[in-house]
Amino acid sequence: MSAVRVDSRADRRIYKLQAEILKALANPVRLEILHVLGGRELPFDELVRSVEVSKTNLSQHLAVLRKSRIVKDRREGVNTFYQLTHPEIETACQAVGQVLAQHLAEMGRQARELLPRARRA
Repeated sequence: MSAVRVDSRADRRIYKLQAEILKALANPVRLEILHVLGGRELPFDELVRSVEVSKTNLSQHLAVLRKSRIVKDRREGVNTFYQLTHPEIETACQAVGQVLAQHLAEMGRQARELLPRARRA
């Protein structure tokens, strides 16, 4: 099998941009925000109630997600509404959840195999 070679600076720039998006996603509160939003638009106050963090903390996380263009906001009067910028973000998070489930299942199998031996050691 031959290795794939990165041939250009443009490829590396793409990887850097992808890493920036993944860095913004690499926080449990932000992942919870994305899960709560799903494919719908929600007002800030509903997000505060659903995610159960302080308003200040939620605002900080939403700012990171907005800066990375993962969520977008819309103002209507005194209310601000949030939604995912692209539905593929929800799909990507679901894919990561499926990979996690597979990892946990494998770890469970390994634990069941090793636990009897560990008790004898």
